[in-house]
Amino acid sequence: MRIFKTKGVTRFTRRERIADASLKEAVDRAERGIIDADLGGGLIKQRVARPGQGRSG
Repeated sequence: MRIFKTKGVTRFTRRERIADASLKEAVDRAERGIIDADLGGGLIKQRVARPGQGRSG
């Protein structure tokens, strides 16, 4: 599967120092059906670990 980042997401991940590996892990969890929240309309919430803070911090 190919994963694309929008310009805004790229800017945010660079500013927050989130690695591409963390984003890929979040996508992998979503593919396995492990999601943090279903917002409806096919939109899900998936938390991504930030350096030194974890996923839910």
